[in-house]
Parts: sequence; C-alpha cells; structure tokens
Amino acid sequence: MWDATSRPPNPNVMARCSRESCRRWRPDLLVNLARLGLTVDGDWFCSNACVEADAVRRLRDARGRRVPTHTPALRLGAVLLQQGVVTLGQLREALDAQRTSGLRLGEQLQTLGHATREVVLRALSAQNGISYLATIDSASVRTAPGGLTSDEVRALGIVPFRETEEELLIACAAPVPYSAIGALQALSDRKVQPFLVADDDFATLAREYGAASPGLRSSLVRDISEGASRIAALAAEAGDVNVTEAHVDPFTWVRIDVNGRVNTLLIPPHPDATKENDEWLAGTTRH
Repeated sequence: MWDATSRPPNPNVMARCSRESCRRWRPDLLVNLARLGLTVDGDWFCSNACVEADAVRRLRDARGRRVPTHTPALRLGAVLLQQGVVTLGQLREALDAQRTSGLRLGEQLQTLGHATREVVLRALSAQNGISYLATIDSASVRTAPGGLTSDEVRALGIVPFRETEEELLIACAAPVPYSAIGALQALSDRKVQPFLVADDDFATLAREYGAASPGLRSSLVRDISEGASRIAALAAEAGDVNVTEAHVDPFTWVRIDVNGRVNTLLIPPHPDATKENDEWLAGTTRH
C-alpha cells in the first residue's frame, strides 16, 4: 500500500497531497464538490504528476521485494531412481545423450523410450511436492478463469483453470514458476493451488486461455516511467483506483482495479530489456 500519510489531523477541513515532496493542501469542500485531485489506495494526490511520481517510487521499491522461491530437494534423476521407474544405466544413458541433444532429462528419457509422459510427470510432481494432472480439458480455460490476460499467461507461465471466491487452481509446466505463483496469490488475495501438467498440455492451455472472452484491450509498457504514467492516467479517468504490485523476475507485475475492472501491467527491468519483436504487454480484464 502507499505508505505516505494522506490526510492532515482534521480531514474534514483540508486534504493534503500524499506525495512527500509536495504535501499540497486543498479544502475538503473543493476536493469533494469539484472533484479535485486523484485517490490511489485511499490516499489523496493533488495532481496527475504527483500520482505518477509516487508510482515511480513505488514501482522501483517493488524491484527490491522478491517473492520467495522454492528449490526442489532432489534432482529429477534421483526421484526417478527412488521410484524404481528407471535404472541407473538408463539414467546415465539419458544424461550422456543430453550433452548433445540439449533436451531436459524427462524429455530425453521419453525420447530414448525409458519413461512415459506420465511417469516423468509423476516424478516431477513428487520432486516439487505438488499434484499433477495427467489430462486436462482445454475448454476449462476458454472463459479466462482468474481474470488474467493471455499476455500474463504467456509471461508468467501459469494458466488458471478453475476459481472460487477463496481459491484459484492453476496449471503450470516444469520448472514450477514459484515466484509467479506467489505473486498471483499476493495480487489476487486468494489461495493459489498449482498443478503440474505436461509441456504439450500447457502449450494448449496457454493458447486457448481466454478464447471465449473477447474484448480484452492491450497496450505496450516498456519501462517504469510508462507504467507510472498509465497508473496516473487511469486514476485521472476514474478518480479513485486501487493498485497492487509484485516483482516476478525479470519484470514487475502491477494490477490496477478501476471500479471492478482490472488493468494489468508487465514492466521489464529497463527499456531495452525486451527484444524488438518480443514485447511485454498490458491488458484490461474482468475481475
């Protein structure tokens, strides 16, 4: 939340700008009747410029706050050996073949015929301590459960497929994107339960996500300054917005609630962090 104090001791008399370097006063009567200023997370700002400047500070601070990640205790090969689904000789053969093929271990074992798709998925599930789905119907994601955009799904590596008011079920492929899962839980204020799926199933889900939810708008965000300008513009348009953010390497993920309509920003670490034809996008979704 914005950490500046937004009101003077008697809020019924005067409103004070929440930007620390401004702190401009305005009579509450003018603020309320003439709709002067903008409100972000309940804090009042006297102008677009002050919202934008404070948003830049906030987004820079977010870069230093990392969502905790998780490193599996065992390597996949060790899990497969423990489960008795491959032999030591088969594992060594796959590891040797990896040096020239560049495939991941699970893919390499499948290519050599030493493991099936589900065997690898089950081992990855045990390695990461989360459940897996051997099959999943892509129709479950066409209505965009969770309210993400296809851009967020592509960038974060997570696909929501079922939701309730308290919980969000998401599909992901290995390696598990723990930072993105943690950020989604923080930004959605719901428990996020991940399920591993095979790479080809995840590709299908990501492609089909939101296909039955037309009308999503997208805009390009290249850096913190442009992201802050977007926040200020939405605040000016609506007068009152709520903003939450989390850092998911390599970008900052921002969600702006404007009267129940959620705008999302994905901001790379610096202007040239993306290639010319591989841009981060921002989208407007239902919430």
